[in-house]
Amino acid sequence: MTDLIERHCRHLTACGLSPRTIDKRRQILGRVDRDLPMGLEQATVEELSDWLARAGWSRQTRATYYGHIRGFFEWACDDRNPHLDWNPAASLTRPTVPRGVPKPVTDDELGEAIRTAGPHRTAIILAAYAGLRCCELAVVDRRDVNEHTITVVGKGDKTRTIPTAEIVWDEVQPLRGRLVHGTAASISTRLWEHFDRVGLVGVHAHRLRHWFATTLLANGADLLTVSELLGHSSPQTTARYCRISDGQRRTAISTLPVLAPVST
Repeated sequence: MTDLIERHCRHLTACGLSPRTIDKRRQILGRVDRDLPMGLEQATVEELSDWLARAGWSRQTRATYYGHIRGFFEWACDDRNPHLDWNPAASLTRPTVPRGVPKPVTDDELGEAIRTAGPHRTAIILAAYAGLRCCELAVVDRRDVNEHTITVVGKGDKTRTIPTAEIVWDEVQPLRGRLVHGTAASISTRLWEHFDRVGLVGVHAHRLRHWFATTLLANGADLLTVSELLGHSSPQTTARYCRISDGQRRTAISTLPVLAPVST
């Protein structure tokens, strides 16, 4: 099946998917092909279901793996140009993923993270004040940032422009070349280890991005604007990043007009 997997990956390249997505698809399909008794070509619904039911995986991981398997078989069994004559993934049940609760760092946690940042300061500043993901931190270059804007290459190689916060410009202005060194995975791991070491237990890079979104919304930005700044394709995704405070709820209710006399 190696040849067919590679043919599928070339198809994804032609469709414009990002190299990261294609590499992930290749890795997962190769793993499934090796693990199943007769490989992907003769996979059964039961074998694929059992593979996805392995212990130790989160529901999000299962959903991700399901998506890659389903995408492969839909391509391989396309009536217009079929490579296989049966699609076992069509009968798989899509794993459910619970809606996540926003977990932004608190202002105090962010202040402590910056105060103790050391060599991680640039990554922390960019994650918190530009909302960059670790995969974006791994590629951002000094040439991408000026006093007014940051050009970000995000998921799917989509480019967006973010206004430059003053703290970001002060941090990166004297720098040259890559602003944060390492892969997305190594940056995430280094930050998590650093936060744990300085006593910020439970803090990780993505919670800085949640702080970025939550703080913008609390300070009056609308959800669509925050969504664009985060590089989300839908405000529904952004809503999962933003924690709404009781004060914001009370303020919202207080704006309702009184259209009938108050009963006595």
